[in-house]
Formats: sequence, C-alpha cells, structure tokens
Amino acid sequence: MSVLVCQNLSYEKNGKQLIKDFSYNFLEKKVYAIIGKSDANSRDLLNLLCAKNKPSSGDVYLDGKLFWNNGAIDNRVCFIPNDTKFPPHIKLLDIFKLMATNYPRWDNYYAYELLNYFGINPKSRFSALHNNEKSLLFAIISLASKANITIMDNPVGDADLKARFDFYNFLFKHQATYPRTFIISTELIEEMSFLVDSILLLDRGVLIEAFTSKEIKQNFCYLTGKTDVLRNLIPGLKIIGYEEHGSTLTVCCSQRINKDLTRKFQKYFIDISEVPIQKVLIYLINLRERKGIN
Repeated sequence: MSVLVCQNLSYEKNGKQLIKDFSYNFLEKKVYAIIGKSDANSRDLLNLLCAKNKPSSGDVYLDGKLFWNNGAIDNRVCFIPNDTKFPPHIKLLDIFKLMATNYPRWDNYYAYELLNYFGINPKSRFSALHNNEKSLLFAIISLASKANITIMDNPVGDADLKARFDFYNFLFKHQATYPRTFIISTELIEEMSFLVDSILLLDRGVLIEAFTSKEIKQNFCYLTGKTDVLRNLIPGLKIIGYEEHGSTLTVCCSQRINKDLTRKFQKYFIDISEVPIQKVLIYLINLRERKGIN
C-alpha cells in the first residue's frame, strides 16, 4: 500500500506564500499530472511531497505515517529533479550503483535497457552529457527506481519529440507491469494524457480543480459554428471560454451535452468536439483572473 495524504499544506519562503492550503489524497497505483502556468509553484509542491522541504503548516502522510524527517519510509519515494547535480566525472554506471543503495527495488537491468534504447553510453561521464541526455537519464532513474511513489518534474522536457513519445510509452508499459503511484508535473499534458488517471490544476500554489481524465472528456466540450448562430444558442449554458476567428465562434462548454442538445446543435450545423486538457486549464485560470481570485 502506498497512499500519500496531504492535509492543508502551506509553504512560505522569504515572506512569500508559494503553496496555500493544499489538500489531496494520492492513491496507490495511479498516475497524477499536475499542470499550471509557470508561476503555479508546482516544483515547490513536489518538494513538499517528497519531504525535501518542510511545510510551513499542514502535514504529509505516507500510509498513515508522518513523512517529514522519517528515514524509515523516505526510500519509498523517488524524486530526481531536472537540475540534479552529480559529480562531473562520475560515470553513469556508478550513478546506477549509487541509486541501487538508495532504492531497495532498483532495477539495474531495466536502467541499462533504457540507456541502450536511447543511445546513451553507460560509461559516459555525467559532465559529458548534453541537456537532452541528462533529461532522459533522470527520467530513466525515476522508472528504474521502482519506488512506491515516483515524482517527476516535467520529465524528458529537454528531449526531442520522438524521445518523449518513446519514453511515455515506456512509462505506460512499465506502469502496467509494475504499478505504483506516479505524480508528474508537466507542461506537455497532451503528449502524455493517455497514461494519466487524474489531473490537478494548480494556480499560484492553490489547487483550483482536480479531474479524472474521464471527467474532462465527459464534462467539457467545444461548440463551433457561425458566430451569429451560435451566440443565439448558448444562453443558459455554462460557457468558460470563447475563441472567435473571423465569422466562426468556438466556445468551451463545462457541462454534459445531452441527446436533446446534441440534436439541436446538429440542426444548426454546430460542431461538437473534445477540448484539449491544456485549453481547459487556460479557460479556468482566465475565469479566476477575471474574477480577481488569488
């Protein structure tokens, strides 16, 4: 069992509140994505979840045990930040030996398999790696750790499109074989949405919404049609975003469209389509900003 429970987490640094009243239960064997703007402070949240930083208030529990400063359980959580610094001249094979001492479930064979797939020499020195290779290395360590709770911050963000595609598929297959809890902060949610169970929207350290992937597909949709026609059809609907291009209007509706509404929209040639997760985030944050919510 590996359940990470956050109760009213707040975190201040240099007089600035970075995380405010964050409460959430991360259940075992699920993949969670945390998304937000650049000022969402997601990195600060991840540092609290792995007990790198102590919360100013609130607590984090792993399977009912207080996580902060608890050496008996901290090796069950793996977080290798993208700015991790190893000694410049250490070889990757020696980094793997070090990881094996930190994580009791470390899979050395799998780590070498991924290095080989991505064309990275295990005898390479850390200082000789390019940014894209370092990005892949940190992601490989995260998978090979097999830690009960695996936390990742924008994994493979510096890798190219194909490498990211391949890595996300490795993660999907690995999760199916060795299921555990993944908590991933990402700027590329559309690329990895197929493997995510739940999505948390963070705005300036505040959890504003949490959805399952299924709920987003069910509860949000695009309506697209002629501007003058669509504007007459949407009064009474929950609209959270508008995009107008020439004579065409697209609105994001935050409610389920039943059969009667579907027939009505089809009658007037209104197209109904799925909303990208990233756009849902943008519309919800725009709503908060228009309402002046901090």
